Amino acid sequence: MKKTIFSILGLCGAMLLGGCEDRLDIPQKGVVTQKEFYADDANAQNALVNLYQCMQWKVAGQSSGIFVPLPVLFNEPGDDMLAAGSYYGDNDFGAQINEFRYDSNNTVIDGAYSGLYAVIYDANTIITNIEPDTPNKKRVVAEARVIRAWAHMMLAIGWDCPPLVDHILPANAQPSNYEGGHDALLEWCAKEAEECVADLDERESPADQIGASKATKGFALTVAGKARLFKGDYDGAKRNLKQVIDSKKYELVPTNRWANLFHISGDLCEEMIFQINIIDNPSLGWGDKVYRSSWMFINFWNWRVDKLASVPSFLGISNGWGGHAIRADFAEKMLANDGDSPRRKATFMTGDEWLYEMDWNGNGKTIDSSVPRSERETCPDIGIKDGTGLYGFGGYFAHKTIAWEEDVWNNTCSFRNYTIFRYAEVLLMYAEACAQTGDNDGLKFLNDIQNRAGSAHISSSLTLDEVKNEKAYEMWLEGVRFPDMVRWGDTDGIVNNGKNIPSTYDAFFTKGEPKHRLYVEYSNPNVGETGFKKGKHEYFAFPYKCTSLNPNLKQNPSGL
Repeated sequence: MKKTIFSILGLCGAMLLGGCEDRLDIPQKGVVTQKEFYADDANAQNALVNLYQCMQWKVAGQSSGIFVPLPVLFNEPGDDMLAAGSYYGDNDFGAQINEFRYDSNNTVIDGAYSGLYAVIYDANTIITNIEPDTPNKKRVVAEARVIRAWAHMMLAIGWDCPPLVDHILPANAQPSNYEGGHDALLEWCAKEAEECVADLDERESPADQIGASKATKGFALTVAGKARLFKGDYDGAKRNLKQVIDSKKYELVPTNRWANLFHISGDLCEEMIFQINIIDNPSLGWGDKVYRSSWMFINFWNWRVDKLASVPSFLGISNGWGGHAIRADFAEKMLANDGDSPRRKATFMTGDEWLYEMDWNGNGKTIDSSVPRSERETCPDIGIKDGTGLYGFGGYFAHKTIAWEEDVWNNTCSFRNYTIFRYAEVLLMYAEACAQTGDNDGLKFLNDIQNRAGSAHISSSLTLDEVKNEKAYEMWLEGVRFPDMVRWGDTDGIVNNGKNIPSTYDAFFTKGEPKHRLYVEYSNPNVGETGFKKGKHEYFAFPYKCTSLNPNLKQNPSGL
């Protein structure tokens, strides 16, 4: 089978010198040749560090704009959230994806696609140049290979049949879509990851933080398991994922720390399989800190505080762009399932909880649990003060990724890690593979997730629907919902995305009522077609800049 290979970076042409006299042909002193550089164990490790820095910059950072592309791209199209903002047209790069009105010029799509191929390029630089002839270099090459496999898997999940890049080639190459097809590309990812396991380090224990910040055996097996799950090889997925479970190197955090998983206090904890580690370097100035962190990530996902009567006390940032909101129908479904579980309350708040259980700074006077509800109901320092309301909000308030004080540096950026995999996803994928094969072994692990959540619903039997529901609640806003919907064929809930957009108002301010009362009104600002269309929107468009330069890359239906 022919493999297509691709470099997202342009390579400079060689500069050839001819006709020089012999006396000019003098070896340059103090220079290490490329061959000598990669032959050294220490320099091989340095090359690996560069790959992790590339992941920080291209996957977890802001290399492509004012947002982190992957979480925007894989979260926005789901049936569980709405694109929001100050008004219609604000944060439109995300709203286009949420409402399925994007095209091949969308900046989020371009940033995610380019970023993944940049990671592949740096991985290929290691794989091509380092001879794995020492234990250290074997490990370095194995880490690069499994990271490359992960990047290809994400590309396959997002774009169906992107080019397979298995080594570096000249800048004038024009590779085609992977001719083996979607499932074969996922199988390549799984096998590639499996082949690396023997040469990778294993996390020492659930307390090993270093083992959560690099590609380990557990990470490789998770990549292989997820790739096999997505191609429908459920027995293979079970085999890979059960090895992660049986390793005993990962644990679910206790219920009282579930919310911390999405903040700095949860970084590199026992539940993390692999996080891109982002560290604050005190010696760097403001500009360098910004570009070595998830700059603007916290701003994009934070509430529009400028529309509120005062700032909620727990927030670590004074404002936000309100780039997302939890969909009311999903919130109500989770509320019925979880009740007042710690997980549900850490995921979102009802309007009543938001007004009367959350602490407010009250414009200089703290409004906390010591203030009785009767006083809060008439207090002008809480609620939605702006008459235009909160656009895209349907009466519920997403809470899961809203920035805490610990997450924020200088009211500007965050050094919170970017999570690639956490253990809960492994358990849920394993439970699904078991449900798909009639194997009841997965029920225990499904129940472990539910019990840890404090959910009101504990499954008594292992069915695919039970797993689907639980995964939607546990993994909300973690980039898994939309790809799952596509592979399950469960896309009916997004055919009307972009229609009947809610906004939430406070009657205390807009209608002059004596007490706070949140209400929702709907609008239809979109003029053209919106919503998911089967046969068109299962996979994202290839960026225009790629298809316009490469006639061999066939565009997906969503980009036509």
